[in-house]
Amino acid sequence: MERKLLWVISTLVILILWFKIEPQETQQSGSKAQITEKVQTKKEKEEVKPNKSARDATVTKEEEAYFQSHPIDSSKPNFAAMSDIQERKAAFFDYLLPFVEEKNTLLLEDRARIQAILANEEPPTREDKTWLAALRKIHKLSKVGVYTHQDITTMLRYVDVIPASLVLAQAANESAWGTSRFAVQGNNYFGQWCFTRGCGLVPNARGEDKDHEVRKFSDARESVFAYIDNLNSNSAYKELRSIRAQLRENGSTITGLALVHGLEKYSQRGQDYIDEIESLIDYNELWRFNVHTDSATYNNE
Repeated sequence: MERKLLWVISTLVILILWFKIEPQETQQSGSKAQITEKVQTKKEKEEVKPNKSARDATVTKEEEAYFQSHPIDSSKPNFAAMSDIQERKAAFFDYLLPFVEEKNTLLLEDRARIQAILANEEPPTREDKTWLAALRKIHKLSKVGVYTHQDITTMLRYVDVIPASLVLAQAANESAWGTSRFAVQGNNYFGQWCFTRGCGLVPNARGEDKDHEVRKFSDARESVFAYIDNLNSNSAYKELRSIRAQLRENGSTITGLALVHGLEKYSQRGQDYIDEIESLIDYNELWRFNVHTDSATYNNE
């Protein structure tokens, strides 16, 4: 009898211990599975998340729609075949300048609309809010639920012109006056990068640990638009936008020689690169191209 009772007690103890241990093991197993899942999810996100750089180039959906509705002649001069340097320079400026002016005209129109919204005593309409939301997305700004006066005013810092003198100087420098492989084969005049395999041309000197490509564009206009968008939105050029905003506030001329000091992160060469762009602007008197459609004529810088 005692032996039978002892056996029953032992069996109950084992069952109790088993029920206590089993849920813990299941929970631990579940925790491990959750941890594994989190690690895998994080890894997947890291793998698909594109690298960013000061030369990151994007063409927005809005611009793609604009390009389709405003087609251009995609032919371009053979700059390499021009043996006369002055002829090549003149052809280079004539080729790219219309695209710079076109982009700056669109930016000034957007600025005018922002200023009109600010001047209106009524809150922004639904259409205005949709437009402002798209504009904030283009310039990589966070979403806003209720637009305050400050939220709208902030957009003026991002939506503004880039002087033709600066655009042309950088294009000449980065594309070797339109003769580089990236300009000829990819319509890329500013050395802009992309990070999806096959999105562009692989640089010959790219390091083994690098995965960027030099982006291919359909035409030169796309390259100019993407370059200006980059300067207007990339955090690397916060200083350039600050200089421009200060010039606006002071009622001063927006010049390439002023904005070039915000390009320190455009090239690993830093100040040497800035000095080179300044020299290009000065030597070629590129300030003569700084005429915009907001009735402001920019003379000698």
